[in-house]
Amino acid sequence: MTHLDDTDSPLASPTYEPPPPDNVDALREVARSIRWPFAFSHSTAAQLLGWPVPWSPRAVGDVHIMTETAAGRIRSPGFVGHRGLELREVVLLHDLPVISPAQTWADLGELVGRGLPYSFEDLIGAGDQALNAGCTRAQLRAVVESRVRPRGKRTLLPALGWMRPGSESMLETRWRLCCHRAGLPLPALNVMVYDARGHFLFRPDQTWRAKRVAVECQGSEFHDTPDAVAFDAARFARGERSGWQFFEIRSKQVWEEDERGRALRALADELDFPQQRLDLVAAEPQSHSPEAAATLAENLERRRRRSRARHLATYAPGWG
Repeated sequence: MTHLDDTDSPLASPTYEPPPPDNVDALREVARSIRWPFAFSHSTAAQLLGWPVPWSPRAVGDVHIMTETAAGRIRSPGFVGHRGLELREVVLLHDLPVISPAQTWADLGELVGRGLPYSFEDLIGAGDQALNAGCTRAQLRAVVESRVRPRGKRTLLPALGWMRPGSESMLETRWRLCCHRAGLPLPALNVMVYDARGHFLFRPDQTWRAKRVAVECQGSEFHDTPDAVAFDAARFARGERSGWQFFEIRSKQVWEEDERGRALRALADELDFPQQRLDLVAAEPQSHSPEAAATLAENLERRRRRSRARHLATYAPGWG
């Protein structure tokens, strides 16, 4: 895999604090009710850090709480308790104790697997945000490797190679991954674009400046209101007057095979990238890292052999 870190956008300001989530008041009530050292962790910490969180944890609404090992874990309906607070760094965010970004990213590996909410690409999206917060890949790798038998290691470590600072939403991360795996040149992420006279034009999600091509990943939550539609139309018009070509990407271009192929081929044409070099199969979203997929296959084969051995042991003696 190719890494072109010189295309990475500048890191977010270390003093940046994400806006509070919608449930911050409820989390403050929870904090006031706990009488021993604790911190919000896992997907609850990710939510407080402003990271994308999969639909399932948000819909269920369980609150992840980490306490010191000696105190035991919280066991109450609506809470998921974890131990190990004494081994974690804690930061204060929205006046609440939260496991630090690097430690939170490593903890999310525990939520990857069959029947669990996080996928390989979800970890990459969370990792993009950890890099935006000022973490480095070396730091994140060190956190994972410092733990004894960390859960999700075969997903966490491969995710490091696909992460880049600059993406600001999960849709941006997923589309970047589609483009990267398809073989397209890597874009700059969320950088300011100016015209020839130095006047600000726009700040697109992805930019190929040499080709004057830009991509905007349009989530319905922020881009389908009348005001947002009008604002986007004005931005696109400014860019087109300066010779820029815009592509709007919606979730269907990520998840639907035909839509994804059409969008990638159109983008390749604008970038003067030969369509025959596109790997449209590789562009498909991936739930598992190759390493984790190999482990799953090994486990399935092992179970198949055990099942066959039991079957033969049961029925073979009576044959003939």
